[in-house]
Amino acid sequence: MTNIIHFPLKEKRSIPMPKKRVFYIGYRYVGPMFCQDVQSIYLKRNGLIKGVRTWSLIRYGKYDENDCKEYSIELDRCEEYGLPDLLDEYDVGDQVTFDELRDMGWRGQIDYSATVFKLYSANVTSLIHKCYNNVIFPNFVKPLETGQFNGTDIMMESRDAQGTLKGKNCYAFTHYRNRYPLGHVWMNLHKLNTNEYTAVPVKPKETFTDEFYKRNFIKK
Repeated sequence: MTNIIHFPLKEKRSIPMPKKRVFYIGYRYVGPMFCQDVQSIYLKRNGLIKGVRTWSLIRYGKYDENDCKEYSIELDRCEEYGLPDLLDEYDVGDQVTFDELRDMGWRGQIDYSATVFKLYSANVTSLIHKCYNNVIFPNFVKPLETGQFNGTDIMMESRDAQGTLKGKNCYAFTHYRNRYPLGHVWMNLHKLNTNEYTAVPVKPKETFTDEFYKRNFIKK
């Protein structure tokens, strides 16, 4: 007879907040093709304001050629939950891991939830338009049903929206004729198993936050 002894699980301790507040993240290329400079990017953990912490992406440089010293220059700022998207927007998201962010004091949530639409049958095709095939949907937007596609409007918007959003970041969006927030917007979303984005019409499940709107809205 075999006796199984169950040892108590060791309680995981929370990571203490580090005293250090500025961290080197990585680098990115800025400037026109063939004349690009390498820009080092740092992440700064700001203090709490009314219980909300913000983070800043900064670089060090001179304001003009006559300066004799370098300054800390803020490139952008976001609240805790928006940090992964901000890093991706500045092309440094792949240069730091979530564990490393935790060690820096980030306490945001990692949202792995998403919906992938694959069109396998005529029944599915009748409900979801083929433009959504293999598109990965975050949990804050949903596709339009086929019956919601007004042929003329969607066709007129499609080419312009795709041109407006081409080369922009994931979740970049635009809208037409004041349809937002009650109607649809055009948004860049990831496609399954690729690094590409595709601009598709989506319906926001709720009004975007001011920070999200400011960061991702592309004015035509």
